[in-house]
Amino acid sequence: MSKIYLVRHGETDWNKEDRCQGCTDTDLNSEGIRQAELVAERLMREEIHVIYCSNLRRAYRTAQIIADKFGLNVIKSEALNEISFGDWEGLTFEEIRKRKDYDYNAWRLSPHTAVFPGEGSLDNVYNRVMKYVDEIILRNSGKNILIVSHGGVIKLIILGLLGIELEAYNKFYIANTSVSIVHIDKDKRYLKTLNDTCHVGSVLERKNY
Repeated sequence: MSKIYLVRHGETDWNKEDRCQGCTDTDLNSEGIRQAELVAERLMREEIHVIYCSNLRRAYRTAQIIADKFGLNVIKSEALNEISFGDWEGLTFEEIRKRKDYDYNAWRLSPHTAVFPGEGSLDNVYNRVMKYVDEIILRNSGKNILIVSHGGVIKLIILGLLGIELEAYNKFYIANTSVSIVHIDKDKRYLKTLNDTCHVGSVLERKNY
């Protein structure tokens, strides 16, 4: 049996400002660094054998803070980068709502069928992410794997590992430095922990993510 630990990166200024980040390479702010240090302490109770992360700075810096505790290297991959939202990136969600070139409400209400700038559809992102995650699992049979990534990508990984349709994408939330755990035992997969943020105390859920 192995476990997949999924951790979202720490807070950035764009998180605080309610801006769409996507693949824009933002870094952690001081609160994000604090959150990363706290989740690193939380994970010390676990046995982790290998660490993968997005190659965006906010994810890599979070992963490196954790890796330093375990004495492990971090393996970076663009396959774990956040959803690319093209020219939405950098805009506040209020600004995106006012644009006429894409229907932002369609993305909010029915993301699995929506068309958006950048990667264009959740199907495209799902295929990119899960191809790599499946490779990671095969490459590390029997090991406990930590993946540090982004809110949208972590949701897609959870749905993919559990065989849940993309229609459920907007039915749950992934907070900064939250921990989610999926157990894999041969052909059996189940979710043990979802969006655990006890290590950082109360979390303000951002209504637009």
